[in-house]
Amino acid sequence: MDFDDTAQQAAWRAEFRSWIADALTRVDADGLIARAKQWQAEKFDAGLAKITWEPALGGRNGSVVEQIVFNQEQAAQRAPSNLFTIGLDFVGPTLRRHGNDEQKERYLVPLLRGDTVWCQMFSEPGAGSDSASLATTAVRDGDEWVITGQKVWTSHAHFADFGEILCRTDPAAPKHRGITAFVLDLRTPGVTIRPLRQMNGAADFNEVFLDEVRVPHENVIGSVDDGWNVAVTTLMNERTSLGSAGAATRSTLAARLATLGREHATMSGPARQRLVDVDIRSELQRFLSLRTLSSALSGRQPGPGGSVAKLGATTLEVESAQLAMDLLGPAGLVDDGDDARWVRRFLGSPAHRIGGGTDEVNRNVVAERVLGLPGEPRTDDSLPWRDVPR
Repeated sequence: MDFDDTAQQAAWRAEFRSWIADALTRVDADGLIARAKQWQAEKFDAGLAKITWEPALGGRNGSVVEQIVFNQEQAAQRAPSNLFTIGLDFVGPTLRRHGNDEQKERYLVPLLRGDTVWCQMFSEPGAGSDSASLATTAVRDGDEWVITGQKVWTSHAHFADFGEILCRTDPAAPKHRGITAFVLDLRTPGVTIRPLRQMNGAADFNEVFLDEVRVPHENVIGSVDDGWNVAVTTLMNERTSLGSAGAATRSTLAARLATLGREHATMSGPARQRLVDVDIRSELQRFLSLRTLSSALSGRQPGPGGSVAKLGATTLEVESAQLAMDLLGPAGLVDDGDDARWVRRFLGSPAHRIGGGTDEVNRNVVAERVLGLPGEPRTDDSLPWRDVPR
């Protein structure tokens, strides 16, 4: 990969940098959600909501490289875009690949325009790392499905409009072959959303209770009982997105940690060694992210290699957050002032080992699907789901 801009890429960068700076002056709504929606609408109107997609969907039939350059400039100017990550990068590509024409027309344009927020409803209290063992059921009743069960760790559910949900539709089939994916309107009667308060004070995740929720058959994504293939598309896009987030520029994380150590006079010899390790890991993560993007440039769909980058991003986040707390010293006990962001970052860092697939699951993916090592012994893959002990 050539890391320098070509003349064409430099022109795109200049165009995007200027447009973003100008468009951000028009984003004047109050509140994070309102600002994010206004920003998304600005991008849609300019054909920049999803550059590689067709103009009818808010794109401009651009290349993957154009999208990368735009994302880099958007991140550099701190545009309020994180609210739509799940919809744009996880669910949107899934609907585009597996959804029918009516679903694409009904859901994709409002998503890319910023009118709707999406969440992903896979994990359950008894099916976290092993999502295919999920127990939320969907039973056909004429032209509707009746969904009953519980989801948990659902990011954005407390302000999302729709969710991509996985349900058990054939308990007599093995666990991977009796699942169906649906579009769920979260305003449907029977849906109860309860935010989960985290130790850093935030409530980014939720538990969702589903009590005989009626969903029309037209909301099935793909085919009935083929939901695992739909889920794999979403998961691969999720891990690729999370793992490639550091591809924009060389990280300034080590420099910011060094400043923290100097301010608190805690820059010991061991701390310096750990700081160098963070800097090296940051650069390695950038190259892992670029490798993921290089694969996309070749036209390949996101695959198991995304788990490598995701694991690297998690390790970097957890270890740098721990170093920040050690550099803060006694100040790390106070969640106040300029240093509070480091305290909250540290308290939130364990979630990175879980979200987007646990470290253990991602290591298995790398071992089995990237390195080709023998798989773990599995006794429940061929059994009917209803006969598997739980």
